Amino acid sequence: MNTATKKVFFSGETEARAVLAAANHFGVSADQVVFDRVEKRHGFVKRRRVVIRVDPQEVGPGSEALEASDSGDGETAAESAPARPDDAVAAAAAEAPATDTVSQEEVDVPAEDSEEIVAIARQALHQLLELADLEVSAEMVLADGRLEVEIEGVDQELLVEDEGQVLLALQHLLPRVMFRELGRIVPCRLDSGGYQRRKEERLRGLARRVADEVVSRGGIRTLRPMNPADRRIVHLTLADDPDVETESQGNGYFKRVNIRSV
Repeated sequence: MNTATKKVFFSGETEARAVLAAANHFGVSADQVVFDRVEKRHGFVKRRRVVIRVDPQEVGPGSEALEASDSGDGETAAESAPARPDDAVAAAAAEAPATDTVSQEEVDVPAEDSEEIVAIARQALHQLLELADLEVSAEMVLADGRLEVEIEGVDQELLVEDEGQVLLALQHLLPRVMFRELGRIVPCRLDSGGYQRRKEERLRGLARRVADEVVSRGGIRTLRPMNPADRRIVHLTLADDPDVETESQGNGYFKRVNIRSV
């Protein structure tokens, strides 16, 4: 029987972007992604993209959330030493604790601290954007304990390619890089060109449709695995619905949301 570990492939315009995508997928900091670079042939009409290959068993904490069926064919590990992204950014991200949803009581920020938090966030995001080699700018505002970031610029379309994997990776890593200076996690929401807004609308619509179904038919429905930010949207959408209740199920970064009638 073939017991070779199945590998997962990620791609990006640069190696750093591919690593960011992998970090977001596994729910870990960028320095915990051990990878091999893959040489890939491209058709003459396609843009060249960097492809990396990741062994889930070699990824840091959080990789248990990955389903084996998500990966490609089993392959032997490359003989070359694994590559690593920028150590300074990765070290800062690695120190931060893992988070799921954060209650409002945990993130209330005194007004006098707002300017300091935004300044730290700008520096942290600058480091991440340099790592990803993205030519963009960002507007930030701290509202109700959450940092809202709007990104635009020449490379903004690259942020939302492949279901927004780079944008979501930056959103996952930004509060963890900030953690070194602040000593606490500040929730961050990054958007570009309304991508997150449209995604949130789809998630709210999904939550309501499934809630209507379980109310009419009874029982329970389990949604696909979601990251913490997406699960939070589902929970908040149905929080005031007296006919249903929601709960997260599973371990690791990606969990499923159960919606049941009450």
